[in-house]
Amino acid sequence: MVKQKIHTARNQTFKAHRNGIKRPKVHRYRSTKGTDPKFLRNQRYVQKGNKVALKKIRKALAAKKAGAKKA
Repeated sequence: MVKQKIHTARNQTFKAHRNGIKRPKVHRYRSTKGTDPKFLRNQRYVQKGNKVALKKIRKALAAKKAGAKKA
């Protein structure tokens, strides 16, 4: 008797390539679903702090530009 063929992937690759193998879509923000709640809470505070810091920097730059225009 002939040994049985255990596995072949020929038809599977054919079917996969019929519509083209596509890369996964890249999203702007990854989902935070299932992430540690303690970590998420901290991230919220961090982002809020970053916004405050950016406002201070922008305010300082605007003042610097205004001072440079006068001189």
